Amino acid sequence: MNKTLLVATYEYKHHVTKKRFWLTLLLLPLGFAILILLSMLLSRSSYDFRPIGLVDKADIISLEPDNSAKSTFFNPQIYLHTFPDEAGAKKAVETGEIQGFAVIPEGYLASYQLDYWTNKQPAGEVQSKIIGFISQNLLAAEEADPAILERLSSGNQISLESLDGKTKSDGTGWHKIFVPILVGILNLIVVMYSGGYLLQALVEEKENKTIEILLTSVPPREMMIGKIIGNLSVGLTQIAVWALILFAGLIIFSDRLSFLADIELSGSYLAVSLALLLISFIFTAALMATIGATMTSIQESQSVTGLIVLPMMLPFYFINVFISNPNGVVARLLSYIPLSAPLALSMRMAFTSVPAIEIAFVFALLIGLTVLMIWLASVAFKRGMLQYSQKLSLRSLFKKEVNHA
Repeated sequence: MNKTLLVATYEYKHHVTKKRFWLTLLLLPLGFAILILLSMLLSRSSYDFRPIGLVDKADIISLEPDNSAKSTFFNPQIYLHTFPDEAGAKKAVETGEIQGFAVIPEGYLASYQLDYWTNKQPAGEVQSKIIGFISQNLLAAEEADPAILERLSSGNQISLESLDGKTKSDGTGWHKIFVPILVGILNLIVVMYSGGYLLQALVEEKENKTIEILLTSVPPREMMIGKIIGNLSVGLTQIAVWALILFAGLIIFSDRLSFLADIELSGSYLAVSLALLLISFIFTAALMATIGATMTSIQESQSVTGLIVLPMMLPFYFINVFISNPNGVVARLLSYIPLSAPLALSMRMAFTSVPAIEIAFVFALLIGLTVLMIWLASVAFKRGMLQYSQKLSLRSLFKKEVNHA
């Protein structure tokens, strides 16, 4: 155990003392900030920030909309106007006075379902403006029903419909996929950087034969586990630093990032996402170690790395599937694959209620596969690290080792 910790400590110090580590650590957040700024510039040019209308059929609106706030680039304001009926609101849309209007149906307090009539996809601020104003009116009632207060905390559902009634959608907001995509990006970066370094280091040690010296003092299994722990610690350090930078940015620019208030994030959701991220990284690190022990050159290992990254990115290509059918076959299948599970299950939990027994099954499956991969990595490390010119086959890993007298 002491040798394992020594290897882990060496790997960690060797990694974090490199200039490349700190450049990546600091430049990546800067790169993301630039990308976010560019996306905001593009979105601001395409979004419609004209006023919106509201038709109250449930007779719950008693306050006048507050349109006094000044609109800025980082905090654009969409002003709200009330209309007595749908005919007047539709006419205002046709003349360009408003971009669309929401209808509060008579049975709203039972369903909390809203219809928003428009001819184009509205900006995310539209939903926040409508729901915020309705909630403000319900809370302003002299005798607010406790059941209403409890229901407000669980949110509203807005259905988008075109003015001709031919197109309809559930109005899923960007804020629901923000956190899952962030989890997926974090997983990709940490695995590609820390896991990629582990793979490259193993192949280099094998090529220059320094592994012979190391294996004379440290057993193969302890060395492999120490390398995984060391690289896992590097990955956690990256995430911790980025989290601090993000937290500091949110505090400094909180007045200009009010749109982030739409993001829904529960403690259980965050815990499951981070736990999946941790298990996935351990699994991938063991997989990288297995590949590194079986390959004979860096070029060969780099070609295989792409095959590891591809499954991790699959949920990105099926975002529409997760939105429309989060409990469908495709979404569930991607939740059971170790490399795609962190993003896939995180996406499903964002759009639907995933049964606790299924979450437990996914965790049990991933943990079992991770233990198997760690064992496989230790076998590959023991048998493959001293084979310099011959590539170790997958079949040979499961053969019983024969000791010659």
